[in-house]
Amino acid sequence: MRWIFLFVPVVSIVISQMAWAYIPPARMILGRVSENAGSGNYLIEQEVQISMGAEPIYLKETWLIENERNLRLTVTGTKDLKDLVHFQFIYVGGQKWQLKNGKKESSKISEDFVEKYFHFRNTENLITSLQSLKILPVPLAVRKTAVKKGEEYKYDPESFVRLTRTEGSVSYAFGQPSAVEQKELNPGLWVEQDQFMIRKIRFPSQAEVTAENYAPFARGLSLPKLRTVQWNQNTVTIRLLNVSGKVANSSQMFQPNTLDVPYTIKPLPDSSAQTLIEEFYSRFR
Repeated sequence: MRWIFLFVPVVSIVISQMAWAYIPPARMILGRVSENAGSGNYLIEQEVQISMGAEPIYLKETWLIENERNLRLTVTGTKDLKDLVHFQFIYVGGQKWQLKNGKKESSKISEDFVEKYFHFRNTENLITSLQSLKILPVPLAVRKTAVKKGEEYKYDPESFVRLTRTEGSVSYAFGQPSAVEQKELNPGLWVEQDQFMIRKIRFPSQAEVTAENYAPFARGLSLPKLRTVQWNQNTVTIRLLNVSGKVANSSQMFQPNTLDVPYTIKPLPDSSAQTLIEEFYSRFR
């Protein structure tokens, strides 16, 4: 009977290795990510905490989101910044619009724009965006799936997708792994294996975003309750406050002519805080 007890752990190890060995096609994984972005418009409230030594600063964000292409953001200061910070952006057609100096201004959306990656509903658009970050190759071929013909088993893994562990879970890692001696790490995307949630993004700029504690919301939307953005020596924490799927008559709100909050950052007691706010909202928002 002893061989039975020896056989069981061996089988467990083999099954575990097989589970780690098989990686679905990239398009399938990213398709599942897109399915977690819901449908229709959402009103989302978040608290942004910017680390500033012992005294962090807090801002409130109100997002109106249709998809990764159409978004509207209103930012207001809270606590000590209540009457000092107030501005608004509309993201449409690859452009970021704001009301500044009495007129509407537009600029190209930053490559580090974080928010859209949690709202891609079109798999091909997500693939294109990851290709622009050099996380996926161009073009992305349609991978041949594993087939079994008689005694022959064929498996064609994609070199840019691998299994790894990040943020405490097994994830599909997209992009080329970084060498130990590299000063700058390669860009990448990490997607949780079981639920197909984005757990981490590293941009070519070396900025990183991690996401955790996902929760389900109306019409198939899943969002992390906590995200952390890190770049250089800076850390910003984004906490999800509320999500509403009942947003009536909101489609026209993605038009630049509906901007109604002038860009306002009054002189702050700490000039470095103002610089950090401006950098965060110019790069990541």
